[in-house]
Amino acid sequence: MNTTPATTASMTTSLQRHPWVLRWASLLTRGRHAGDASLTCSDQVLALLTATATLALRSADFAHGGAMAQRHAGEGVGDNRSPALAWNALPPQATHWLLLCEDPDVPMAHAITHLLAWGPRSVDALPEGALSADRAPAGVTLAPNGLGHDGYDGPRPLPGHGPHRYVFQIYALDTQPSAGLSRETTLLPWLRAHGAALGRLDGLYRRDWRGRTIAPLP
Repeated sequence: MNTTPATTASMTTSLQRHPWVLRWASLLTRGRHAGDASLTCSDQVLALLTATATLALRSADFAHGGAMAQRHAGEGVGDNRSPALAWNALPPQATHWLLLCEDPDVPMAHAITHLLAWGPRSVDALPEGALSADRAPAGVTLAPNGLGHDGYDGPRPLPGHGPHRYVFQIYALDTQPSAGLSRETTLLPWLRAHGAALGRLDGLYRRDWRGRTIAPLP
């Protein structure tokens, strides 16, 4: 089934109101995942373009492959605060960066986007909570994510569905992104034309059958 951001947001809101429906949905979809191949960074053309230059993307809030705190989880689960993020200097030819966060463990055909944002090379770090409309630094653009909101929407995996990975990706760019850039339609071909380097940081989040956060993650 093809879903638009608005449809996904509506379905998620409806499910939140009915916790037993969430649990049944988790049971019926257990073992089903979009998979790593649906991640933007798994695109073969893009991987070749960025293979010679890598960026070190890091967070003071969790290590690569480590658990994300509940305050970073999405609305209704946590405080929906974006984690602190920082990265090393962009390649000389890069003028901008683009941040993307995707969950490849959702029981859907494609990874769902939790964040799409970009900014100038002069910004090389973002404090905790910065990726929301009222706190974004000057020059940073927050674009619609897969839930239909601008900026960051934190982890909110189905209860009991197992650990979900939240794959933060930063791309060095040779130009400023165009307005209206969309993960569902225009982002991948645009990155193939303008991406110069890539960095990746994975955070994990998991809820039990009752919807309670499981931490630390195994």
